[in-house]
Order: sequence, then C-alpha cells, then structure tokens
Amino acid sequence: MRYIEVFEKYVKALNEKGFKDAGSDILLLIYEVFDFDFSKWTMFKYDEIKDREKLDILESYVSKRLENMPIQYILNKAYFCGFPFFVDKSVLIPRFDTEVLVEEILRIAKGDKNKKILDMCTGSGAIAISLKKLGGFERVDAVDISNDALEIAKKNAVGLGCDINFSKSDMFSGLTSENKYDIIVSNPPYIKSHMVDSLESEVKDFEPRLALDGDIDGMKFYKIIKENFIKYLNPEGILALEIGYDEAKDIRKLFDGFDINIKKDLSNLDRVAIISEKIYR
Repeated sequence: MRYIEVFEKYVKALNEKGFKDAGSDILLLIYEVFDFDFSKWTMFKYDEIKDREKLDILESYVSKRLENMPIQYILNKAYFCGFPFFVDKSVLIPRFDTEVLVEEILRIAKGDKNKKILDMCTGSGAIAISLKKLGGFERVDAVDISNDALEIAKKNAVGLGCDINFSKSDMFSGLTSENKYDIIVSNPPYIKSHMVDSLESEVKDFEPRLALDGDIDGMKFYKIIKENFIKYLNPEGILALEIGYDEAKDIRKLFDGFDINIKKDLSNLDRVAIISEKIYR
C-alpha cells in the first residue's frame, strides 16, 4: 500500500466519525511515525510503504484518535512557545492561547534576568520552562499538587536543559514566608464544575479534571490566590493569571482595588489578567 492510499483510508475513517480536521490529524501522525516533513511527504507519498512495523504503529495511533484521544497524548508531545513538551494524561495539554501569558511576562520583565518567578499549578512545566528558556531568569520555582504532573515537568525541564526548582504544594501551602517573588504566574483550573462534562470528549474524557475544574463558579483557585499572593510578592511585583474568556468581570470584582490589566488572546478573547498590588505599598 502506498503512503497516499493509507492517508486517504484513514482520513475517510476519521471523516465518517465527524472529525473536523481529519486530514491534518492523519498527516501529522504520518509525519511522526515515518519521520516525514512536507518535503519528504511530497517526494514519497506515491511510494509503497515497506516498513510494516511502522504501518502497524500508525494504525494503532489512528485507532486511538478514533476514540477521541488527543493527538498530543497519542504522540506524547505538545508544542508550546516553540518548544516540544512531553505530555500524557497526567497533565493538561498546553494551549497556544496560554503563550500570551508568557509573552506578557517577558514584556513586563524587560530583559531583567534577576526577576524571581513562581509558576503555580505548573502541570507539564510549559510556562515555567518557556520563561526560563526565553527570559533567561536566574530563579524560576514551580509548584503543583500532583506528583505525576511534577514528574512530567521535571522530565521536560531536563529534556530542554532548564534548571528549575520544582516542589509539591497545594497552592501556597508548601511555601514559607521566606519565599518572595517578583512575578507569580498561574494558569489554575477555572472551568465551572457543571461545564466540564459539556466539554468536547477529547478534553473531558482524557485531560485531568484536576487541571480543569474550578469549582461551582470557576473561581475557587483565584480566590485562594487572592488571599495569599501578597505575602509572597516582592514590592512592585506582579501577579499574572490566565483567565476564562468570560471571567474578566469576576476577576476585576475579586481583585477590586488592585491595578488590573486584561489582555486578549489570539482569538481576541479575554485571556490574561496582569495584577499589581504596588498601590498598597
């Protein structure tokens, strides 16, 4: 069987199941399994497939995709800020919209590598590692409540050559008053509990609910952050949060009295809140 025939066969299978991006999904799997890029695909797509073992691997990947498993979990790989991260069902898949959070922190830091950063709810470590790689910050700490997530984050840090201080902590509970930061960043769970089960299958059935569910109003973890972050922030420090597209109003109300700047994502939706408590100093 030729590569193009395999491609068409599996695209048809996904289309019949209602997948929106069947062609892109299958092409990505073919690229990964056969170590192709666009150039190789163009050159060899009409050739016969000789490696039966790789064809079997591709078939197993497509079977998982037909069960709605996200491509990133199938391949154990997700890209964030241009870097490849290992991911599995222990961690949330990094989203491109979250890159806005990283961009804002880099903009605010203005090249100051002495800024001390804390990434709360680090998950795969994508935010912490990207900040370390792109900003060159000397001190980046990252915490998470999940042991499994921390193991993934540590693996990613080693793979990308980053020295990051990872530790287990249920929000701020594992920190001491000696921990002070110039920037605290967090992408906490913020989806309302009743909304989680209405998400697409590849999200609700595969990604960890622990990383999605923000309680009845989606604000549980923002409230915990609000009550504690000042104790761990240096003078003129900032808090940078990813927020739900419909949560800006609630965030403004929760952090009433603070300087709040809402930034939009690539889809022009509210996505990041930059919060400063310097007016209290």
